[in-house]
Amino acid sequence: MKICFLTSGFPNGLTQEFIFELNKYLPINPSFVFIASDFAQPSRTKYFVDVLIQSFKAKGLVFKSVHTIDHHTTPLISRELVECSDIVWISGGPTLKQMNYIKSYDLIPTLVNRNGITIGMSAGAINMAKRAILLEDTDDNVKTEIYEGIGLVDLNIEPHLNYASIDHIQNIEKLSNETIIGLYDNSFIVIANDKLAYFGKYKVFEKKES
Repeated sequence: MKICFLTSGFPNGLTQEFIFELNKYLPINPSFVFIASDFAQPSRTKYFVDVLIQSFKAKGLVFKSVHTIDHHTTPLISRELVECSDIVWISGGPTLKQMNYIKSYDLIPTLVNRNGITIGMSAGAINMAKRAILLEDTDDNVKTEIYEGIGLVDLNIEPHLNYASIDHIQNIEKLSNETIIGLYDNSFIVIANDKLAYFGKYKVFEKKES
């Protein structure tokens, strides 16, 4: 079974609600793979992986194995790790840069075809879409970019809505031919068995009919 979690971010650590929902789908002694946003920054990636794993541990969830996909792993090994892992976490960070790495490692077919849990946070959640919409990313120095994403979900996510300026909200509303889900931090979406469930605060920017 394929299960997708789309998140904005957890600035104060993973929430109990998130762990409760995740535990519904986890096998005993699950394995975990973290896909970096910038494969060329392993020390930065290690910091975020360590923080994340400690946050899981604080909620009582310990993994039998933890692997990171970045420049330290070959494309072949990376695909094998993704295919065999119970959880694949697609991290936040520079959105377009992450998508380019995912494509260059030929990870998309494996991500789409595998069974298990895929969690996208922020940039990762944006890139999980079939037709991804990036409205603003200072890390990538872009304003608006529409491109082919991984193809795991039909949703377009705009993360960190609680920090969005009025100008940014108006920019979302201008994309009248798309429906975009604005997620606040600590909120998330679960898609399992073709059913979608929202948890926490969010805002739907509806597609306007022509």
